[in-house]
Amino acid sequence: MTKNRAIVLTIISALIYGFTPVLCSMTYEYGNNPYSLAFFRSLLVLPVLAVLLIKNKISLRLNKDEFIKMMIIGLFGAVFTTLLLYSSYTYIGVGTATTLHFMYPLFVLVICHFIYRDHITTRQYISLALAMIGIVCFIDFNDFSRIQGIAMALISGVTFAVYLVGIEKAGLSSMNNYKLSFYLSAIVSVSLLVFNIFSNQIVFNQPVSNYFLMICIGVLASFIALIFLKIGIEELGSTLASMFCLFEPISSVVFGFFLLNESVGFMKILGCLFIIVAMALLVMKKKKA
Repeated sequence: MTKNRAIVLTIISALIYGFTPVLCSMTYEYGNNPYSLAFFRSLLVLPVLAVLLIKNKISLRLNKDEFIKMMIIGLFGAVFTTLLLYSSYTYIGVGTATTLHFMYPLFVLVICHFIYRDHITTRQYISLALAMIGIVCFIDFNDFSRIQGIAMALISGVTFAVYLVGIEKAGLSSMNNYKLSFYLSAIVSVSLLVFNIFSNQIVFNQPVSNYFLMICIGVLASFIALIFLKIGIEELGSTLASMFCLFEPISSVVFGFFLLNESVGFMKILGCLFIIVAMALLVMKKKKA
């Protein structure tokens, strides 16, 4: 696979992740909540993945080393990230929390550079700086009086960075796509079901339409987008892939405007422009290589 195709797939995964909140908001109108959504989107995609695994005769067997790595990455990247991010919504606005979460490319760069001694080019530093300026443009500074929510949102970015780096450095990017998606979805489902014993947040009595939407969200986010992101990490590395994931907040703004009639102010437009310029610098770098 060419680097350009990997870039395109990574951007598509970001666009999918940016679109799914539109479907999520539709389920919230009929009694759903973020915790339930995280549980059901992972649970309901498992039968789809199981069918694909059986059809393609792919073994689910893991050796001890793979099992340990899968559990650590699954808990950090999927479970802890979800719980921290969704819990932060209780204290600060969803937009601010999500924006702070999108500081994760910075955390990926720090982890890769200082722990794994990966070489970071000047072009990548400039692109990251521009992207971070763009992310700051999305922040509602009126929410900054609630330190607990801010901390949770930022830590969710750290755990997601660990997830992205872990997939690459632990060698899981070479695992079969369906197999990786199946195990990550299973870890999320089981973990959230256990947490529900103490939190009692999963809403089981929901309209059929909600379950249909959650199946769609699961297929899009926990299957297609996840596989595309995994391919991007495998081909580009976690640092570059995480930067191209920054198309997600742009797509959230676009889909929110056209499908949910959300307002788009000057600062959001400016933020989108900064991110687009940052991504353009990365693409130009790739073409010259």
